[in-house]
Amino acid sequence: MFTNRPGCTIYEKTVQNRAPTYIRHEVGAVYWEETLIEGDGKDRSPRNDVLINIPEASSNYMPKTDDRICPGNIPDLTPPSGALTIYSASDRRYGSSRVRHIELKAR
Repeated sequence: MFTNRPGCTIYEKTVQNRAPTYIRHEVGAVYWEETLIEGDGKDRSPRNDVLINIPEASSNYMPKTDDRICPGNIPDLTPPSGALTIYSASDRRYGSSRVRHIELKAR
């Protein structure tokens, strides 16, 4: 699978004592594509979204919605202020081993 970034960092959102806490996951090479799309319905204002494809070999962690993600391997234990929020996570680890991946959408 084609990749264009050396890696990213995913912060798994958990809740302890009614407060969000994060578990940091480093991910290997990924495909990262920033897009500009129109809103749906009555709101037609443009939104910046990011499509991230994580090859099966790059990570053992399956991200979920509300996790935070940022490009590069960030050493911080909490997500930086510019981290994106994952709003869609699809497990596409089937078929040929060359194309198995996890597909994420974030904003």
